[in-house]
Amino acid sequence: MKSFQFPLQRVLDWRALHARTEEEKLARLQYQLATLVHRENSLIAAELKSELGLLNQPSIAGRELQALASFQLKINSERASLKASRAVCEAQIVEQRKRVVLARRDCRALEKLKDKRWRTWVYLSDREVEETAAENYISRWARSDNER
Repeated sequence: MKSFQFPLQRVLDWRALHARTEEEKLARLQYQLATLVHRENSLIAAELKSELGLLNQPSIAGRELQALASFQLKINSERASLKASRAVCEAQIVEQRKRVVLARRDCRALEKLKDKRWRTWVYLSDREVEETAAENYISRWARSDNER
């Protein structure tokens, strides 16, 4: 009785590797998005901190207001840049999720085929064992009948 061998095992291995690669790309993009969100939140916190620091002073000089205004312009410019980067990253994540789904589907299809072939092999293997056992039983029965 031969051992089970799936003829498309190398293809299945390649597709599984491809699926893992696509998942890793998705994870990198999600990390990149999280980094962008964190940077955006840091800018918002820095802006609030500077405003509160200025408002807590008993008197505010004109140059301090001017510095705050320029800081806010810089922060707004930086936030706009981060927002654009975030939109690009989110679009890339959507596309990468589609690739991951396709890669998983392709891999799953081959895994189902392998499972079906394995079940068929087990069935045929069991049937072969049963036939051998039945032939053995019949031959022993015939011998014992001839000996009588």
